[in-house]
Amino acid sequence: MQHRLCNLSTLAHQHRQIKRRQIDDLLALAEFLPEPEKVLIEQVLGEDLPIAQIASLYRLPPRHLQRKVMSIIKRLSNKQFKFVAIQMSTLPLEVRATAKYVVLHGMSMRKTAQVSGQTLHRVRQNMNTVQATARLFI
Repeated sequence: MQHRLCNLSTLAHQHRQIKRRQIDDLLALAEFLPEPEKVLIEQVLGEDLPIAQIASLYRLPPRHLQRKVMSIIKRLSNKQFKFVAIQMSTLPLEVRATAKYVVLHGMSMRKTAQVSGQTLHRVRQNMNTVQATARLFI
C-alpha cells in the first residue's frame, strides 16, 4: 500500500480558504501564544510563507512543522483559548497561572504542575474552575 505523502501546497490552500476575518482573529489571538509559536503563526498566516520554506529555516521536516501549525491553529480556534486570553486578568492569580500554561501555552497539566510548583491535583482543580467559568461566558 502506498503511503500518502503530505502535500504541502494543500496546507497553503487550506489556510487561504479560511476567511480573511478568521485569519485576522487567529493572528490577534496569536499574541497570547509563547513567542516561538506566535512567530510561526505570523509567518504562516500573516506573511503567507510556504510551510516548506519555513521548515527549511527551522531545519525541521515540513510534515512535522505542518502538524505543529495545525495543532496551534486548533488551539487558537478553541473557545476556551479566546476566553482565557480575554478574561485572564479577572481570574484569581493561581488559576491565571494554570490557565496560561495549559490553555494558552498548550502545556500538559503534569508539566504545568512541575513548572508552576503546584500539585497535579491543584492544577486539575484550577482547570475545572477555568472550564466552569468559561462555560458561563461562552
